[in-house]
Amino acid sequence: MKPNIFVVGPSGTGKSTSLRNLDPDKTIILNTEQKALPFKGAGKFKLNVPIPDLEAFEKAFDKAIASKKANTIVIESFTSLTEQAYAQIGRSYKGFDFWDVYKKELMRILHKSKNTDKYVIMIGIDQVLEGAGGVEERFISVDGSLKKKVEKEFVIVLFSDMITNEEGDPEYRFITNRQKGYEHVSAKSPMEMLPKQMPNDLVEVIKLIEEYYNEEESAK
Repeated sequence: MKPNIFVVGPSGTGKSTSLRNLDPDKTIILNTEQKALPFKGAGKFKLNVPIPDLEAFEKAFDKAIASKKANTIVIESFTSLTEQAYAQIGRSYKGFDFWDVYKKELMRILHKSKNTDKYVIMIGIDQVLEGAGGVEERFISVDGSLKKKVEKEFVIVLFSDMITNEEGDPEYRFITNRQKGYEHVSAKSPMEMLPKQMPNDLVEVIKLIEEYYNEEESAK
């Protein structure tokens, strides 16, 4: 099994752009956003599949997992997937029954992301919890009882961040673990796998993951 990955953060911080260097011939993008990818060369990703609803997602996800060609599956995005689930389930269920089915459906998808020989990468926006002192916590946005619980279903959660460098240009990066200045984010990764901060390039992330696990294997 490969570790599943969630890329979470505010809009405009480079979440989708982090896909840019993935192998377009071996990457299936389940595009629940149904919009163009925001980086140069995105047209090379021929396995970029528009997903109009939850039923279409279910079929496409199972097909992607079974694919012999692809080694990476991207769900762009988890946020719009939850909206699709909300709309579809809401047509058949109400009240407590709705929330029960909604949770079970999303959990079933999350469990699938953990039990495959492919890298499954989900992208989503974060939700902000504010208190008297400002932002207290940032976590993966989702409705219902799964709030603040999605993260535990992932081995790696990368928080996307943008800063302005000395030249005044934007720099996009991943925060890979909670750290000074980022105590309120839900980022996490196995100890010593990734640097605390790194460029927002998922190819580099996967490279370090492979090195980490191969080193562990060779040490046995």
